[in-house]
Amino acid sequence: MTISSLWKASLLSLDNYIAELRLRAKREGGVLLSFLFHSLFETEKEVQSALMDPQQGITVEMFRECVRHFHAFGYRFVSGDDVVRGLAPKGKYVLLTFDDGYYNNVRALPVLEEFGARATFFISTGHVKKNRSFWWDVVQREGKRHGVAETETWRKCAEYKKRKTEDVERELVKEFGEKALQPVSDLDRPFSPSELRDFSKHPLVSLGNHTKDHAILSNYSEAEVREQIREAQNDLFEMTGLEPTLIAYPNGNESTSIRRAAEKAGLRLGFGIRPGRNTLPLKIGAKNARALKRFMLWGDPSVEQQCIVSRSGLSLYRTFQNAKVTIARAGEGLLANSSSS
Repeated sequence: MTISSLWKASLLSLDNYIAELRLRAKREGGVLLSFLFHSLFETEKEVQSALMDPQQGITVEMFRECVRHFHAFGYRFVSGDDVVRGLAPKGKYVLLTFDDGYYNNVRALPVLEEFGARATFFISTGHVKKNRSFWWDVVQREGKRHGVAETETWRKCAEYKKRKTEDVERELVKEFGEKALQPVSDLDRPFSPSELRDFSKHPLVSLGNHTKDHAILSNYSEAEVREQIREAQNDLFEMTGLEPTLIAYPNGNESTSIRRAAEKAGLRLGFGIRPGRNTLPLKIGAKNARALKRFMLWGDPSVEQQCIVSRSGLSLYRTFQNAKVTIARAGEGLLANSSSS
């Protein structure tokens, strides 16, 4: 276990103790908990494969453990449409979400069917239409192939997040060749358009907007932001006949102008990556409904422990994670200001 993992496990253990005390003393309710996933792996060996970025390292069984936990404690699994229609102010709800549009997300279906749980899948439509790898998977895959240190790979990914997707992809093709952006397996590839159409017909599946090119929107002009969101809406309608009402901002980057662009495109709810609870009632159109919080589960600490902590209104680990996001956003703003001056 790395120092980072040991620190995370220790802080979560303390959070778990605090959470159990609070949950015994206070009745749960008036909350929407949302969870963010990316890929689902079958085994730990698959997590460690060199095919893609392992991201959270969540296996299908870990996902099942999360869903089972909230089912056992009486939480109701809802869709984005349920949220838009309105949730009972004193109810307790879970909204499961997946970002990007990986084909491996089909592995969620048996779990959803087992517990009657709904999930929303946010799709980067350009990757689906062109069968294009996500750039962070290319960086991870090529880094491992060339023996690049993990710290250097992370540094490179952090730098690429400050740029437009097309610029990053152009550089990767120049560095690793014309086939760099071709997926190498069913694990790392996105859905095909026909697969996404069939997937979208499942009664427990909803689709959402994740921009056309997984565009980190703070790197784009206002006109480009509108185009990325609008074209993703058009693509999803073309491929599935559906018009989403939800958006997840890539990398969680959003602002007043980005939220306004999403609203003009007909999107009613927006999701970031800040961890935390969403208190009810939610007013559709209000700022908090345009940047809903989502927890991310990780494969190294106990999933059960993380679920317990997410139900608590107090978390030292969550406070630290929110502070990290705030500091990162402030740093991005300073960088943007210095670049324009």
